[in-house]
Amino acid sequence: MKKQLTLLMAALLLLSCSAKRAAEKTSAADSDVNYSEFFTGKTMRFDFHHAGNSTSEYYYFDRVLREGEWAGSQVSLINPFDYGEQHFRIIDQATGKIIYKNNYCTLFNEWQTTPEATSTNRSFPEGVIFPEPKNDFTIEFFARNKKSKEWEKKYSQNIDTEDYNIKEGKRPYSSADIHIGGDIAHSLDIVLLPDGFTEEEKEKFMGACNMWRDALFAYAPFTQNKHRINIRAVWAASEESGISKPGMNEWHNTLLDCRFYTFNSERYQMTEQFQKVRDVASCAPYECIYILTNTDKYGGGGIYNFYGLGSAGKTGRTGEVYVHEFGHSLMGLGDEYIEIGNTVSALYPEGVEPWEANLTRFVDFNGKWEKSISKETPIPTEIKEGTTEKDWKIGAYEGGGYLEKGVFRGWPECMMKALTDFCPVCQDAISRYLDYMCK
Repeated sequence: MKKQLTLLMAALLLLSCSAKRAAEKTSAADSDVNYSEFFTGKTMRFDFHHAGNSTSEYYYFDRVLREGEWAGSQVSLINPFDYGEQHFRIIDQATGKIIYKNNYCTLFNEWQTTPEATSTNRSFPEGVIFPEPKNDFTIEFFARNKKSKEWEKKYSQNIDTEDYNIKEGKRPYSSADIHIGGDIAHSLDIVLLPDGFTEEEKEKFMGACNMWRDALFAYAPFTQNKHRINIRAVWAASEESGISKPGMNEWHNTLLDCRFYTFNSERYQMTEQFQKVRDVASCAPYECIYILTNTDKYGGGGIYNFYGLGSAGKTGRTGEVYVHEFGHSLMGLGDEYIEIGNTVSALYPEGVEPWEANLTRFVDFNGKWEKSISKETPIPTEIKEGTTEKDWKIGAYEGGGYLEKGVFRGWPECMMKALTDFCPVCQDAISRYLDYMCK
């Protein structure tokens, strides 16, 4: 039986999802976008409200803003990675050409998996940024089908670039350089934001920013990429010190309204005020957002291409938590740990391949880490008793995405599992993503 299972798994390694191939073909066709031909050099932001329940979602327009210098690549304009639960496209109306595309996830997507979403409609403020087009354009939003995970078009809107209703974004807060590795056009630009720090606690926040930098660069492959990573901090004080803990009836008036007990999970610390987060982040050139909160309570969160968040106090393993959550927010790496007894997950349904680069159900393993598995390595792979890291091989170890069975990871231990070094599979995935973003 084990031999049959091994042969079956090996065969599945060769399968490829037609939807993913189509997406990659589309990306390749539009990868020759000339930045100077289509974009002004500034950043544009489209704010909206994302609403619905467990089975439906709607987009409601809010506003369009012009912000500062575009901090992203001027070459990598069409995201080729099929990550995330959402993506949006910018289409030049004159040519019909897709001139920008990016993928992401949202807090609303996570809320849709909660019990509350089965009986309640809610709205979450959201916003996306992209290089400002020179000409009139159309923005289109896509979301994955809840069951098949195929992309479905959900919303589109035409934008007149000369519309006098487009607002100039305000940038009232100062920023400071924490680490500058290179030019913004060829670097990953990270902005650190404070929440729950009062005017008297600025130095505490800046110290936390330095700690965040040191933690990130302590782990490969970020250690080797210091020269193409920029980290800046925006200083913006809160009225009150500390972070709200609703489950303990403890509330604080803070700038970004971060709080624990998100979706009734005590350690899950996030904010629903994402447009406010964008307002503060816009005071520095940025692609990635990370929020540092003034609390000693352990907790945080990270959502792909949305934001990451971590406690800046003395939580015991602060640095590791920072980097773990950044793995989520940078490129959507999935959690590799398991919840004992858990065999069902709305996030990873049976028969659907996880889009995360470090998890698989062998539905569509092509393009992940299958080429790094030697022919001698059995699939599934087991950790032999008495072995250490020097004996381990890249394989397919069962357990991940909170599930004991059915989801596989590439290495026994990892930052995304046990707050240790990033495993070889995750290091390779991060390196490829950085190569794309820093072109």
